[in-house]
Amino acid sequence: MNKTCKQCSHEFEIPVEDLDFYKSVPVKIGGKEIPMDPPDYCVGCRHQKRMAVRNEMFLHHRECDFSKKKIVSMYSKDSAYVIYDQEVWWSDKWDPFDYAMEVDFSRPFMEQFKELQSKVPRMSLNNISAENSEFSNLAFSNKNCYLIYTADFNENTSYSRFSDHNYACADCDYTYNSTECYECLNCDQCNRCVFSQKCINSSGLSFCYDMIGCHDCIGCANLRNKTHHIFNKSYSKEEYEMKVKELGLDTYSGLKKFEVEFEEFMNTQPRKHLELVNCENSVGDYLRDCKNTHMCYNGKGLEDCRNMINCYDAKDCMDWDFVGLKGSSFCHEMASSALGLVDCHFCMNCWENQNNLYYCELCLQSKNLFGSIGLRHKEYCILNKQYSREEYEELVPKIIEHMRANGEWGNFFPKEMTPFGYNETVAQEYFPMTKEQALENGWKWKDEDEKVMEGYGVVLPDAVADAGEDIVGKAIKCEKIGKAYKVITSEVGLLKKLGVALPRVSPMQRHKDRMAKRNPWSLWARSCDKCGVDVRSTYNPDRVEPVYCEKCYLEMVS
Repeated sequence: MNKTCKQCSHEFEIPVEDLDFYKSVPVKIGGKEIPMDPPDYCVGCRHQKRMAVRNEMFLHHRECDFSKKKIVSMYSKDSAYVIYDQEVWWSDKWDPFDYAMEVDFSRPFMEQFKELQSKVPRMSLNNISAENSEFSNLAFSNKNCYLIYTADFNENTSYSRFSDHNYACADCDYTYNSTECYECLNCDQCNRCVFSQKCINSSGLSFCYDMIGCHDCIGCANLRNKTHHIFNKSYSKEEYEMKVKELGLDTYSGLKKFEVEFEEFMNTQPRKHLELVNCENSVGDYLRDCKNTHMCYNGKGLEDCRNMINCYDAKDCMDWDFVGLKGSSFCHEMASSALGLVDCHFCMNCWENQNNLYYCELCLQSKNLFGSIGLRHKEYCILNKQYSREEYEELVPKIIEHMRANGEWGNFFPKEMTPFGYNETVAQEYFPMTKEQALENGWKWKDEDEKVMEGYGVVLPDAVADAGEDIVGKAIKCEKIGKAYKVITSEVGLLKKLGVALPRVSPMQRHKDRMAKRNPWSLWARSCDKCGVDVRSTYNPDRVEPVYCEKCYLEMVS
């Protein structure tokens, strides 16, 4: 089936496999089945719409609309929504049924849902069981952490995203079970590693790529169980230690010089065409333990899934961005939702053991809900109004037909219903736009709040050893974008311990630079640069580094 995307106007194909999925998830209600309509938007625009409802990293100071207490929130003070501090939102001090609405068949259903959105309180942050970690979001059980996002069970960690079970790390993304690491990406079980990517069970690495079981190496790639190597050349321990001193990575001038040399070296080093581990009949990148998974990226434990990014442990699902987990199945067009969801569709920010939800937001442990917000342990509700089972089963088919007539059924929430500025959401990371482009295309935009910081323009010393305690909290000018940022006590302590120069760019820019090292979530047809076999890869054929098929790559690193 071919259609024209309602957003980008490009023609796109809905493959047979997708049509089969839609047939497998009809709305089963009152002994009848209502077909699930195919989408009116292409895969890319569907991803974009879902990602535009998730703000991970942009936090604001504001008041709680219930207590008037000063709080940290993912919603700015000029947000059009009612924002409650987390403690209040999770309490019984308010009742989501107080905002119940009758269905009005003279108005589009999404218009009514948007009205409900403006009334029902939202939680300031999703930061549960935090200890001295109030500047975190979409996070659980962290201690003494600062500005970490989509991160659980970390301690003394800062400026990190998609990071779990880490201790004393900073500026690490997609990094797990690691200690005292800095500026790492896609690392697991690492210790004292800096500026490294795709490293496992290693320690003492600096500027390394795809290393397993390696220790005390600098500027290396694709090594296994090696020690005391520089640019993939072996040295004695004494020679290695002397070379390390000569490099001067503890100074900013030495660090920048080595960055250039490492980039030139990496342009010569082979890369594996895709990162697939223990996968069967699966297409995508950074997938592990997946089966029959198509066009999915950064996933684990997926089976019979399609068009999903940053999702885990789900089966028979498609069109889902963030996060899945714990046996979720038969769901589609889901965003920022997780934990045991079954037969849920067109929902955002819904969690924990739910089934048969349609067009819901911020609901927990409920079932048989349609167009509701903020409900917990509820059933048979529409627009936050309680119905009997018979009333619910009679009304829902009428609403679906009403939505179908208005072109709403079968599609995710329209872009005007995202609660954030486009540039605050992860959509900006995957589908970047300027302010002018975003506004022209109907998205919201959030201009940055002006910040006043003490001593703007403080100059950092070249050597990290020369940085005193007085540098903490002072305003430093980012050398890339010119905006002010600061260093924190734990960050300075970690970098002194690791012997790495203090950063000259802001935390947000450092995050963007790390994300730029990851390949785009797109596939190109190309050939293995060693054996010539045809492969699909997230490495664009125009890139300079050699790309190997899995067979050739494994032969090289074995």
